[in-house]
Formats: sequence, structure tokens, C-alpha cells
Amino acid sequence: MLRIDSNIIWTIVNLLILYACMMRFLFKPVRNILAKRKEEIDASFADVKKQKEQAQEYKDQAEKELQAIQANHDKEMADARIKASHEYEKILAEANAKSDEILEEARQKTAAVAREEKARAKSEIADLISEAAEKMSGSKADEQLYDEFLNDMK
Repeated sequence: MLRIDSNIIWTIVNLLILYACMMRFLFKPVRNILAKRKEEIDASFADVKKQKEQAQEYKDQAEKELQAIQANHDKEMADARIKASHEYEKILAEANAKSDEILEEARQKTAAVAREEKARAKSEIADLISEAAEKMSGSKADEQLYDEFLNDMK
């Protein structure tokens, strides 16, 4: 039969007591520390994930704002181009009207100068005709006087 010595029993009891003490005073606190550390790491990961999501939200919001600004800029540029086109057409119409006015004024001045020249030419022609008529009538008068003189002399 198996004989168990009391030393072996006390050794086993001591080992069990040592195991219980180590479990209570060493392994349990170490496990608690490891559990707390794991919780801290998990919380840190959760915080990082939350910050990453928040950063993505900020990025998305900034992109939306940038797109809105770009759309607004494009709209303002289109409006400015349309306004500039209208202004160009207005200035061009004013310039055409002004040039038409200047041309009409030049035509009127030219017509007035032509009328004046025509009237002066008519006046000069009338003066020349009347002078010629006077000379002719004067020469007829001279001829008549000469003829009368000759008739009187006979």
C-alpha cells in the first residue's frame, strides 16, 4: 500500500496555501492591473475612433462648404460675365448712336455748306448775268446812241 509521509502532506498543504496566497496577492492584482490597462487601451482606441469620425465629419463639412463656395463663385462669375456683356452691348449701342449722331450732324453741316455754296454760286451767277445784261444793254444803248448820233449827223 501506499504510504504517505507527513512531510509530503505538509508540503502539499504549503503549496496549496502558497498557491492561494499567490492567487490572492499576486495574480489577482496583476490581472486587475492588466484588466484596467486593457480598459484604458480600449477607451483610448474608442477615443481615437471617435476623433477620427469627428475629423471625417469636419472634412466632409469643409468639402461641402468648399463646394458651396465654388458654386457661388461660379455663379458670381457667370453673373459678372453676363453683366459685362450687357455693359459692353450698352456701351457699343451708345457708341453707335453717338457715331450716327456725329454722322448726321456732319451730313447736315455738309448739306448746309452745300446750300450756302449753291446760294452763293446762284448769287454770283445772277450777278454775272446781271452784269452781262447791263453790259449788253449798255452796249445796245451805246449802239443806239451811236446810231442816233449817226442819224442826227445825216
